[in-house]
Amino acid sequence: MKKDAMDIEPRYIVDSTGKKIEVVLDISTFEKMVEKLEDSYFGEQAERALEEGEFIDFDEANKKILKK
Repeated sequence: MKKDAMDIEPRYIVDSTGKKIEVVLDISTFEKMVEKLEDSYFGEQAERALEEGEFIDFDEANKKILKK
């Protein structure tokens, strides 16, 4: 069975009472999670810029960068 990109198989570190206190993830899962969080954050920022009228399309931004 193929694993989904976000199938997470965490391992837990527990204290002396058995309470979960930390999570251990393999690096691949961690990197995928960070990438999804970053995508979500930048998507949210883009939506906010569009709503507030602060959005600059790629061509306009590229022209400003090339002028510097």
